[in-house]
Amino acid sequence: MLTKIIHYVKSLSVFKVFIFIFIAGLLYGGISLYLKYTGFAQFMNKTRIIAVKAMPVKIDTIQKTYRALSVIEARESIDITSKVNGLLDNIHYKEATTIKKGDLLFSIISSDTIGLTQIHAPFSGMIGLSEKNIGDAVSKGELLTSLNEHSYMKLPIDLPERILGYLTNKLSFVAITDSIPGTTYEGTLEYVNTKIDVKTRTISAYALLDNKNNMLKPGLLMKLDISLEETDGAILIPEKSLLSINKKHYVYVADNDVAKLTVVQTGIRNNALVEIKSGLNTFDKVIFMGHEKLKDGSKIKIIE
Repeated sequence: MLTKIIHYVKSLSVFKVFIFIFIAGLLYGGISLYLKYTGFAQFMNKTRIIAVKAMPVKIDTIQKTYRALSVIEARESIDITSKVNGLLDNIHYKEATTIKKGDLLFSIISSDTIGLTQIHAPFSGMIGLSEKNIGDAVSKGELLTSLNEHSYMKLPIDLPERILGYLTNKLSFVAITDSIPGTTYEGTLEYVNTKIDVKTRTISAYALLDNKNNMLKPGLLMKLDISLEETDGAILIPEKSLLSINKKHYVYVADNDVAKLTVVQTGIRNNALVEIKSGLNTFDKVIFMGHEKLKDGSKIKIIE
């Protein structure tokens, strides 16, 4: 075999031998350069210092909330209508004021029966504007005004069935409206239906808001944040510091000048914060900026 190789080499021209040596040299040089580059890259990864931002974990209370919208209603509301056909004889109240149950509202000269028909307030509340003037003809069942009980306002809500498990307790809420900036209303969601609507897959409920200052009016749009769950003394980190890989959650912990990749178990998320149930200690410092460049064990420099 060796004799055949030697004979083959002797039969080659000088040019072919030169080409062979040149190609072999290129291959050797390329392989050598690649090995040097990979070795240098590994060295740089070990020695390169990456600038990051980090912060200590926060210990605080966190809530899981559900945002709902509601168009508020008066707790009690009724349309005052004429009981007879006739002429409006008198209006006995001052419009848009608070009246008491039993107060006289209207007197109507009836054309159905001889005599005067009187209409009284069925409950105390805020009386609206009169739809008729004295002397106008009225028909039986025709709207005269409206009466609303405003001391408490009703907030009807349709809750999704996915939060059914949280409805075993009386849930607290905070409500706001853009129409009254800077004012918040707090309460408890106590009135929850006992069945799910099969068409909408929701549960009807309502809450009551104290409105003794009469700021809230029927028809006002309200935003409610209903507290479903609350954890006191929770370890909280910025949501942007969390990494998700293969359905697991990780964070980089700054350990002096080294970044350590740590597996964590998450809990409630709210206001760009995440509750960490396990994996971190109260004294840990997590990296929230620059972590996309890191590997476990990377050298770091924390910048302000």
